[in-house]
Amino acid sequence: MSRRRAQDWMDENETLISRRGHRIAYRRRGRGPTVLMLHGFPTWSYDYADVAHDLARDHDVVTVDFLGYGASDKPNPYGYTVFESADVVEDLAAHLGLDSVTLVVHDYGGIVGQELIDRTLRGAAGFAIDRLVAMNFGIVYSAYRPTRLQRLLALPVLGGLISSRVTASRMRSGLDAVRGSALTDDEFDGLWHGISRAGGHRLAHLQIGYNAERARHHRRWEAALSSWPGPVQLVWGLDDPVSGRHVLQPAINLLPDAAVVRLPGVGHFPQSEAPQAVAAAIRGAT
Repeated sequence: MSRRRAQDWMDENETLISRRGHRIAYRRRGRGPTVLMLHGFPTWSYDYADVAHDLARDHDVVTVDFLGYGASDKPNPYGYTVFESADVVEDLAAHLGLDSVTLVVHDYGGIVGQELIDRTLRGAAGFAIDRLVAMNFGIVYSAYRPTRLQRLLALPVLGGLISSRVTASRMRSGLDAVRGSALTDDEFDGLWHGISRAGGHRLAHLQIGYNAERARHHRRWEAALSSWPGPVQLVWGLDDPVSGRHVLQPAINLLPDAAVVRLPGVGHFPQSEAPQAVAAAIRGAT
């Protein structure tokens, strides 16, 4: 059922040609204040399916698959970067005529969001961010704890070898290890449908380059976020071993005026583990 639902999600996508000539899949549903949601690694926009369906009752909900993910192009080999992902978001906003949005970010999407905030402060972004709703990601780099697998994927040669041997069962084990509760068969089948499309499950060693970018740019990104005058809401799964409660407290220190929603028993994926709570939090911020 979830595989069919995931394909339905893909079938509802439209296509944008990015400034670098890649096909980027996006989905837009509903009417009202615009909410733009950015997904993480190694999944795709389908992470937000339950939240998006809920919010579309009274919001204009836009999701996008970053280059290399979901239904978007997956060039291989390719130098995937945070900066190109931010360009893709700007291209999408221009394509849809979005003047301002509530930006909802998670995991890798959070890093892209930090780059967009920095561009906003420099007057270089193509659209305005009214509010930021952030879910589990390494918002403060010094507190972030990459998994052993993530560290191995970043290594030359070995990372490519590991990626070439990714299977559905290994991917499922990796996702379950950072969740508060294990995926059901249906839930995983839906995620895998987009992850594995066009061999995307074998791109992890290329996609994980964002960690090296974060090591180089985290001070600028954290400074931009702490200087940004807009409202921030942190919606946090506390039981996430990668970026859970140990990242939340430094994030609060960085952003003392942020509203905080703590989700005990929830791991790295609040949007799929606790979609009703996430939708309610987003509504409270818009």
